[in-house]
Amino acid sequence: MENFSRTTLEQFHSKIYNAASESFLKNFRKYSEAGDRHQMIESIMKIEKTSDFEISTQYNEKDNEKAEKLFNELEMIDGSTSELVILKKIDILTKALFAVDKNDMLFIEILTTRARYSFSIGYYSKCSKDCDHVLIKIPEYNYYNDEDLNKYKDMCILLKNKCKKFAGKRKIIAESNLKLPKIDGKINRKLKNCSDVVSLNYNNDRGRHLIVTKNIKAGSVLIIDEPFSFSTDETALTTNCMHCHVSLKLNENICLPCENCQTVSFCSEKCRKLAWLNYHKYECQIFNNFLENPDDCNKEIKQRSYLLLAYRTTVAKAILKSSNTLDPEFLFYQDAKSPEAIKSLKINIDNDIYDPLDYKTVYSLETHCEKAKLNLNLSRSIKALYLAKCLAFVLSEIHSKINDTVGPNEIILLGVGMLRHIQAVDCNAYEIVENIRDCNSKTWEPRNVGGAIYTTVSLVNHGCYPNIVRHSYPGGKVVVRTLRSIDKDTEILDCYGPHFITDSFELRQQYLTDKYHFKCCCEACIAKWKFPLPDEITFRCNLCGNPIDSVRSKCTICLQKIDLKKINTLFSKSMKKRISAITKMFDGQYNDGLVLLLEHAFFIDKNLIAPSLEGIKTQQSIIQCYNSMSNIS
Repeated sequence: MENFSRTTLEQFHSKIYNAASESFLKNFRKYSEAGDRHQMIESIMKIEKTSDFEISTQYNEKDNEKAEKLFNELEMIDGSTSELVILKKIDILTKALFAVDKNDMLFIEILTTRARYSFSIGYYSKCSKDCDHVLIKIPEYNYYNDEDLNKYKDMCILLKNKCKKFAGKRKIIAESNLKLPKIDGKINRKLKNCSDVVSLNYNNDRGRHLIVTKNIKAGSVLIIDEPFSFSTDETALTTNCMHCHVSLKLNENICLPCENCQTVSFCSEKCRKLAWLNYHKYECQIFNNFLENPDDCNKEIKQRSYLLLAYRTTVAKAILKSSNTLDPEFLFYQDAKSPEAIKSLKINIDNDIYDPLDYKTVYSLETHCEKAKLNLNLSRSIKALYLAKCLAFVLSEIHSKINDTVGPNEIILLGVGMLRHIQAVDCNAYEIVENIRDCNSKTWEPRNVGGAIYTTVSLVNHGCYPNIVRHSYPGGKVVVRTLRSIDKDTEILDCYGPHFITDSFELRQQYLTDKYHFKCCCEACIAKWKFPLPDEITFRCNLCGNPIDSVRSKCTICLQKIDLKKINTLFSKSMKKRISAITKMFDGQYNDGLVLLLEHAFFIDKNLIAPSLEGIKTQQSIIQCYNSMSNIS
C-alpha cells in the first residue's frame, strides 16, 4: 500500500477525486440528490486511498535564525531619521518579531527597538502599546539576567511617559469613527439582534424572511449582528487583526504575531489570547492548508478563506474548549438522519428565541445540498473529510488521550458537520469589509478582509434594488441600516451581489439561479428596470402613491390635482441639500453631510417614483458616509 505522509489538501483531493469509479459515482449521485451527507462521507471513507495518508503539521514555525538575520539588517540601513527610512526599519523589525520564538530574549529586544522607532516619528500610540506588551512579557523571562530585563523595563517606562506628554488627539479622533451605533427602537424580544420593528415571517414562496411592522425612514439601524464564526482572507493576514479585523495600518494600532506561527497578525495581546482559546489553537498547526496554492486547478480549493470559515464554524460548536474534547451535542446534531429528526433540531421561528450565537441557527441555514451538481458535492465531501481528519489530528496533538474517543464514527460525524458548513458558507457567508479612502477621488472604496456567518442577516432575502445596506465594524459585528424609506409590512431586502444598476436582468437571473437556486421576482426584475435611468423624473401622488401625469398635473389613478410648479420648487430646494452634502463629504465632514442626505432621501421617497437617478445618487452618497464610519484603513 502506498504511503504518502504530509499530504496536503490538494494532494488528497486529487487522489480521491480521480479514484472515483463509475459504480462509485452512480451510488454517490443517489446520495447527493437525496441530500444524504452521511452516505456521501461514508462512501468516501470506504475508498481505499483515504487510508493511504496521514495528517501532519503544516504551518510556518518560528525561526530564530531568520529573526536574528532580519534584526541585523538594521545596521545595513543608512542612519537617516526620515520617516520613510524609519518605516522601512519598523517593517523589518515586524518581520523579525513574527519569526522569533516568544521565549527568546531577542523578542523583547525587537519589540523595544520597534517602540523606539515608532516614537521617533510621532507614532505615540504604537510606541506606547509596544511598551505595554514588553512590560507584560518581561515577568515571563525570569530565567534571564535581571539587569538586562530591567534595562528594557526602564526604557519602556520612559518611552510611555514621553508618549503621554506628546500624544495629541489623534487616538481620540480615530476611535470616535469606529463607534458602534445602537439599534433604533427597542430590542426585539424574539430576534435578539434586531429592532422591535422587525418581524420574522415564513411562506412557501419567500421562505424565512424579515419585514418591518411600521413605516421606517432611511438611516434606521434595524440589525446589529454578531458572527457565529469568521475567517480572514489571506491577503489581510498581515494587514488586519485576525480576531477583530481592525486595520493594522492605522497609526494607533500595532502588529503582534501568534506565539506559535509566523503567519497571522493581531492588534493586541487580548485579541491574540481570545483567538488562541477559541479557534486558532485548533488550526495553527495545519494552517497552511488554508493558504492559497498557485498550482491549484480546482476553483473551490482556491477559495481557502471559505474553507477556513467552514472549519471554524465546526470548531465553534464541535469542541468543548475547557477540555479540548468533542462536544456530544454537536455529534448528536450531525447524527440526525431522518427528515423528522433533522427538523426537530432546527430553529422553530414561532416559539424559539433567535440567537445568532446559538448553533441551532447555523444548523437551520439553507445548504442546497440536494440541488448541487454531482462533481461539486463530491469535491466538497472530499475536502470535508480531509478537514475532519485535520481537526482530529490537532485534537490528538493537544490532548494525548483524544484518540480513545475519536474513532471512525466520530470522523464521519465531523465530516458530515464540515460538509454541512462548507455548503452553508457558500450561500450564507457575508464579507467582512474595510473601507479605504482614495485621496484623489475622496471616496471610500471597500476591500474584503474576511468572511463571516451572520445567521440573523441570513434571514434577509435578496432584491436587485435593496432597501438596506450592511457595514462591518470591529469585532466582526455587522450593522444593517435602511437605505431608503420602507413602508409597513414591506420585506427587508439585501443585495446578494447582482444589482440592477450594474447587471442586466439576464445576468442577474442566471447568477441567482446558479448560486442560490431561485428565480428573482423583485420589483426591479418584474418591471425589468434598466440602467442608465432617464434624467426626467416622475412625481408620485401623496394620496395614493401612484405616478403623476406631468401634462395634466393629475394623479394617473386617483385623479387628485397636483401643483407641479410647487413640487418642482421643493424638489430643487431639496436637491441642493445633496449637493451641499457632497461638498461636506469632500472635506471629510461625513456626519454633517449624512444629515442633509437623509433629509433629501425622505423627500425623494415621499415624492418621486422609483427608480430615479436622483434617488440612486443619494443612496450612493449615503453609503459613502456610512463607509467612513465603519471599518476603515
